[in-house]
Amino acid sequence: MQVSTDVNETDLELINALQLAPRASWAELAQVLDVDATTLARRWRRLEDAGLVRITAFPRQETLSRMNMAYLELTCRNGRVIEVATALAEDPGTLSIQFTAGTYHLLLTVIAPQGLSDYLLTWIGGFADIVGYRAHVVTGVLFEAHRWQVRALSPDQRRRLTALNAADRGGPPAEGRVTELDQRLLTHLCGSGRAGYHELAELAGVSATTAARRLNRLLRGGIIGLRCDIARADLGWPVAAVLWGSVDPRVLDRARTDLGERVPELRLCSTIAGPENTHFIVWLRAAPDLQRVEQRLVEELPGLHIADRRVVLRTVKFMGNVMGPDERYVRTVPLRLLPPAPAA
Repeated sequence: MQVSTDVNETDLELINALQLAPRASWAELAQVLDVDATTLARRWRRLEDAGLVRITAFPRQETLSRMNMAYLELTCRNGRVIEVATALAEDPGTLSIQFTAGTYHLLLTVIAPQGLSDYLLTWIGGFADIVGYRAHVVTGVLFEAHRWQVRALSPDQRRRLTALNAADRGGPPAEGRVTELDQRLLTHLCGSGRAGYHELAELAGVSATTAARRLNRLLRGGIIGLRCDIARADLGWPVAAVLWGSVDPRVLDRARTDLGERVPELRLCSTIAGPENTHFIVWLRAAPDLQRVEQRLVEELPGLHIADRRVVLRTVKFMGNVMGPDERYVRTVPLRLLPPAPAA
């Protein structure tokens, strides 16, 4: 049963804090937000139970450099779009699924440990109700989605929370491959990104010290990250749009550090291989804002040409989290960084 809740300013500040420091303790957050730790924990639980927020794991640059990540646009048989999307949502490698307005029905974000060709030929090719697709291979992510914020905190609070999270970021690339132990930790982390080391250790069958060491290796080495996601429509961003464009790569590279600050609606910016070389996702307060935001992107990225734009009509799955018809979080299909085990 869905829990009804009203989101107030304290909730938005808490969400913003956890976007900046997803695993900070309630005591640490209480010092920054000036709210009792018990109150923060209780409010977070209410937001989670209502399906409005999730802290989950996502693949970072070190992972993407080893694997195939792509955006797929699918055309389905008339009347079979939801059935196809529901079936696709069970696949761990199909991270996000969005129903969009335009030539193609579904936009997928996929990561394929077994290889993109196998994903397309074996998995996508096995759906009789998928009648066509277009693939855009991701060559880089210039503005990662976890950097988007609800912007409810003061600059000083943001600086303090960023410092709290510094230990989980910016380390050297992790050495060695992802192991089955790493995968077990990741599976539990996807469903509960704030789970403590003792809880993760018990679920993974190792000591708390081992769990902490392996998790910190994954985070600091850039293999995975943690992010606080929201049910955007309920929290004030009911419109999402996808833009495909082309621009000089040197212009993009110069803008990567602060493009999100200058265009706060920007959720994601990737480079892709294909007729266009750039992919944007923007979150908007209202549909008419799209023209203004598109113009701002063109101003900030001289020479940018937007070739196509799609409005998201419904989100079926979002970074491993299955969404209900109301686009609130229902359950998690954990990310898998290892190829599936061969059949016995």
